[in-house]
Amino acid sequence: MNFLKIQNKEVLLQSFWAFFVKVLGALTAFGMSIVLARKLGAHQSGYFFLGLTLISFFGAVSRCGFDNVVLRYTAAAKSVSDWTTIRRVFFLGAGGTLIFSAFVAGFLWLGSGYWASAFFGKPDLAPVLAAIAPSVVSFALLWLVAQSLQGMGRASSAILAMNVVSNITLIVSASLFEVRLGAQAAFAYSVGSLLVLAGFLIFWYSRVTRDISQQTYEISLASMMASAWPLWIVLLMSQLIQWTGQFVGGAYLPPEEIAQLAVAQRTAMLVSFILTAVNMVVAPRFAALHASGNMEALQSMALTAVRLMAVGATPVVAVMFVFPDFLMGLFGEGFSGGTVLLQVLAVGQFVNVLTGSVGYLLSMSGHERDLRNTLLVVAPVSVVVTFILVPIYGALGAALSTALAVGAQNLLAVYWVKRRLGFNTLAVWRFKSV
Repeated sequence: MNFLKIQNKEVLLQSFWAFFVKVLGALTAFGMSIVLARKLGAHQSGYFFLGLTLISFFGAVSRCGFDNVVLRYTAAAKSVSDWTTIRRVFFLGAGGTLIFSAFVAGFLWLGSGYWASAFFGKPDLAPVLAAIAPSVVSFALLWLVAQSLQGMGRASSAILAMNVVSNITLIVSASLFEVRLGAQAAFAYSVGSLLVLAGFLIFWYSRVTRDISQQTYEISLASMMASAWPLWIVLLMSQLIQWTGQFVGGAYLPPEEIAQLAVAQRTAMLVSFILTAVNMVVAPRFAALHASGNMEALQSMALTAVRLMAVGATPVVAVMFVFPDFLMGLFGEGFSGGTVLLQVLAVGQFVNVLTGSVGYLLSMSGHERDLRNTLLVVAPVSVVVTFILVPIYGALGAALSTALAVGAQNLLAVYWVKRRLGFNTLAVWRFKSV
């Protein structure tokens, strides 16, 4: 019993520290969007944010599911101080990610003109896609570095890698240099993300150069790929749920409305920043507790995390509902029309927070298939719904389809957590911490 109290106190302390770092990440992401929207205007920023959405999608898919595998094995190896396994897992995952992401980046760069004209019907988007294409590689590898750091218990460093430093670099570049076109901002993002990747690779290497230890786990590329495959399907489907609205909107909407939708979605995602902060702390612990068979501690930690996230997210949602005009007005002229989009998307993100760390609970406990099956149902339906709603309702249709998909995905995952692990993450009032 005392063990559970100690564990939950540690989670709270580490979560609060990760929370403050994540606040910095959320503020820099918000600030980056404001700076670029004001610098570029609604028309050019629409092109840039569409390019950034494509990079977020392709960079995530290019990780091939290795990110969660690296996190899971690293957390387990760190618990027994097995630095040999930690290094081997990262290098195997990074090698596969590098090859695939380089192929995707080349494909996007070479076909930038075709994608811009044939798929999106916007020839002026081509130079943006060409300039931002190289960052697929740095985005994918930087996320893998962050997952390794997270597995080693360095949640704050992982958040800095994923959310903070790249945004600060882009803000500084846009402020110091003449950035007036979407292609110029895209080029600055590519150069900055490469420099950030180099810095964090050096930082990571300095943390794993310990004495060679006896390898506890037998790890091969084949075994990692076997674990990564269902997770890659999960990742692909979750990315479709998150970004299909902007992809379809990119084909049907003018650049100004694309920009409104993009900044509204990125602002609404501030609601879930506390979810990300807490997940950075609890995900490795979920893996360790499930591996040790301590289900009571797993349940206590999961429900403590939900309570913490609900308290942190509620004020953020309230601000978005009460002051949407003010928030969208920060981006400059041409963005005030996105106030309703912000409110709709904030609801979907709030559901995401209130359901808790259900995705990590399933993936860290060996139930990746249930998570995969959930997304295999929700993602295709959401794509169909988006293609129906966007031509009818425009940007509002994209926002509605995204919010509905995010809510459905998480509520179905709650069901699987209840069935597989025996507790309901929504019923936080029924569990008394011990």
